[in-house]
Amino acid sequence: MINKILLLLLTALSLYSADIVDTYRKKGVSAAIGEIEKTLMTKEYWKNYLAGVDTSYGFYETDKFIIICDKSKPEVMLCRYQNNKLIQDSKAKAIVGGGKGDKLKAGDFKTPTGSYDFVNKVRGPTNFYGPFSFVTDYPNLYDIVNQKTGKGIWMHGEPLDGNRTNSSKGCVVLNNNYLKDVEKKIDYKKTVLIIDDNALGKTSKDEIAIILSSMFQWKKAWAENNLKGYLEFYADDFRRFDGMNKKAFSDYKYRIFGKREVKTIVFRDFEVTPNPTSTGDKIFKIKFYEDYRAPSYKFQGYKDMFARITNGKMQIVAER
Repeated sequence: MINKILLLLLTALSLYSADIVDTYRKKGVSAAIGEIEKTLMTKEYWKNYLAGVDTSYGFYETDKFIIICDKSKPEVMLCRYQNNKLIQDSKAKAIVGGGKGDKLKAGDFKTPTGSYDFVNKVRGPTNFYGPFSFVTDYPNLYDIVNQKTGKGIWMHGEPLDGNRTNSSKGCVVLNNNYLKDVEKKIDYKKTVLIIDDNALGKTSKDEIAIILSSMFQWKKAWAENNLKGYLEFYADDFRRFDGMNKKAFSDYKYRIFGKREVKTIVFRDFEVTPNPTSTGDKIFKIKFYEDYRAPSYKFQGYKDMFARITNGKMQIVAER
C-alpha cells in the first residue's frame, strides 16, 4: 500500500509539483492524495492528459489490437494501439451475414453491431471455417440487457474447398491468407472487434475526458456512501446484468449504502471502446480493473459496463 501511495504522489508531482508538495508539506499524505483525487475528477485534467493521445477508436491504457468491420462494404481494417498512438496496418474484404442491420435473435443470419472481445481461438483446419477461428463474446453485456439472443459469432476463414457464398450466417469471414496474416500480428486476448453498419465514427478527446472524469466522480460518491450522487451516473433505462432496472437497483443500493461502511476503491487499466448501435445511440464500453475493499465485501478484478454521454455527463446503461 505504501508503494502505491508513493507512486501516486510521484506521478502527481510530475504534473502539479508545487501545489501537491505544498499540500503534502502542510497537511500530510492523505491531504495530498485528496488533491490528486479532486484533479482526476476534472475534465480539464483529462483533456490535458489526452493532448498527445489518439482517441479515434477509443482509449486504452495498455497496448491493444483493434479490428474494425464496416458491414456496408463489407471490409475489415486492422489497427494497433501502442504507446497512445493508433497505427493502421491493413484492410481487406470481408463476408458478413445475409440479413441487414443488427443481430436481434438466433437464426436471423445477421452480423451483430457492437464491440466484441475475442475470448478463444478454435484451431483447425476445418473445411467450413478455414484454417482457424476467433470466437467473440457475443452477446456482450449491452446485447444481453437489450434481450438479443444467439451465439457463435466468430471471425473465421473461408471453406477450404473454395465453395464460398456471398454471405455468412452472422460471422465475419476473411480470406484465409489474410486471416493467417492477422493471426501473426495480433494477440487475440488483447484484441477487440468493432462492428458497425457503416464506417465507424471517430471518438473525440472531449468524449473520453468526460467519461474518465465522470468515472472518478462516480467513484468518490460510491466511496463516500453518497447515494444521490452515485445514482446520478445511472441512466433511466439502466439495466444490470441480471435484468434489474434502475428503481430496483436504487432500492438495493439504498440498503447497501445504509450500512455506512468505510470502503476503499481503486480503478486502473482503463479501456474505453466505442460500441456502435443500429439505433444511433452512441454507446461506449468501459472496462477497468477494480480493487474494492469494505468490511462486508471485497472484489479485485476486471469490470465492464456500457454508458452514453448525456448533457456532458456519463450515464451508465448496463453494468456487470
